[in-house]
Amino acid sequence: MAAQRVEQARQAEARKVSRRSFMRVSAFAGLTLALGAFSAFFLGFFNLRSPQGFGRPVTVPKIQIPEPGAEPVRITEGKFWLVNLDGNEGDVLDQGGTGGLLALYWKCPHLGCTVPWRGDFDGAEVAFPGIQGWFRCPCHGSTYSRAGVRVFGPAPRPLDTFLLTTNPDGSVTVNTRGLTLGGGENPNPKRAVPYSG
Repeated sequence: MAAQRVEQARQAEARKVSRRSFMRVSAFAGLTLALGAFSAFFLGFFNLRSPQGFGRPVTVPKIQIPEPGAEPVRITEGKFWLVNLDGNEGDVLDQGGTGGLLALYWKCPHLGCTVPWRGDFDGAEVAFPGIQGWFRCPCHGSTYSRAGVRVFGPAPRPLDTFLLTTNPDGSVTVNTRGLTLGGGENPNPKRAVPYSG
């Protein structure tokens, strides 16, 4: 009987989990989970993009193209604003242009915040009284005209533009891979592509 009790005690001791073995198993499980999460994150970079969307050509149907002088249209798929400048609109800084379509990248060149169109914003707040509707960065107040020209704020340049082409059916194809930095020798209003619809 004593031998049986000793054997039972030995088996009970063998079933007990020591602190050292518990810590070893916990560390191994934690390391395995961390490695699995990192692998899933890393493999996400190899996920192929669809043929449409940001970084690819985006076709905007004729029905979505704004009238000349109308409010810009937000094209979520390509991360840009489609603007149709009036022929006599030019720009608030008299940078010229004959009107037409512009695809403005919606990221502020200052710190990359998404710039919304503010149709209710009065230009009097940025020294252009009487002009309603501006692109205005919510982060630091950079303000841009309908043509994407910076008129106020810390942004170093106008909004960037994408290359666009008109199609025979009246639609427009915007190449969101072909980003052109705003400003420079060829200001945004002069980049507008003529469009007759």
